[in-house]
Amino acid sequence: MDLLRSFTVFQNVAEQGSFSAAANVLGIVPSAVSRQIGELEEWAGLRLINRTTRSLHLTEEGQAYLSKLRHITAEIEALKTLGDTDQRLTGHVRLTTPMMLGQFVLPSTLARFKQDHPGTEISVSVVNRRVDLVEEGFDLAVRAGRLSDSTLVARKAGHVRMCTVASPAYLAARGEPAAPADLTSHNCLSMDATAHFVRWPFQVDGAEMDFKVSGDMRANDSHCLKALALAGLGIARLPRINVAAEIAAGSLIEILHGYARAPLPVHILYQSGRHLSPTLRAFIDFAAQDLRHALRTER
Repeated sequence: MDLLRSFTVFQNVAEQGSFSAAANVLGIVPSAVSRQIGELEEWAGLRLINRTTRSLHLTEEGQAYLSKLRHITAEIEALKTLGDTDQRLTGHVRLTTPMMLGQFVLPSTLARFKQDHPGTEISVSVVNRRVDLVEEGFDLAVRAGRLSDSTLVARKAGHVRMCTVASPAYLAARGEPAAPADLTSHNCLSMDATAHFVRWPFQVDGAEMDFKVSGDMRANDSHCLKALALAGLGIARLPRINVAAEIAAGSLIEILHGYARAPLPVHILYQSGRHLSPTLRAFIDFAAQDLRHALRTER
């Protein structure tokens, strides 16, 4: 049994979601994939995958194996680079980030890194929830906001400033709120698609305060909220970098600027105590510098 080969096959099955898709990626037949998985399960003494004729999913033990194997394969990739005389980076970087960064800021950073290091692979999960890096198999996260108590290592990578905007047509029809408390009489476009009301943070007389707002349109996507604001359907609270072009063009107007809170810090987070492969270390260094440059006007 080729243990390392079985590890690779198992990872591909987990990532592709089927034996046939994994076989296509690996350039082998599905029966060979099935045999490798069977041999790995026999070697481990565990059932790693529950499979039927129509679907498969990892068992709890399989999930734990996948997380550990990703670390092992990253170490193997690091060993491979030691013999590279041209220091060409290879390997896979798996990261997660919220929509405010994943839609507007991070893609350019990823493109520049990939141009410099074409031998690398990058997978990005863009989700508006707190992801457990260890449990879900990610190498790192790029997040905006205050850090909670964590065992993760945090690398500073700039700031993002939130702003409150509306179209000229909306403000002409409904008037411009003079203070955050006035938002109660306005249609506010919420980022939470499930809540009837949310609280928006502002700074009033030096104190941080949250104000309850509501409206008849909600979405969990920044692109969608910006489009709704441009259409004159309400007031939105968005990262300024996402709407800077529209503010400059006059199609959106920033309001309540004097009540804005301090910019949100952006950090790159990764596991403490983990040996970083050359590829992962290079990516973290590159992304920290590139994001600081991209977000330099956000203070």
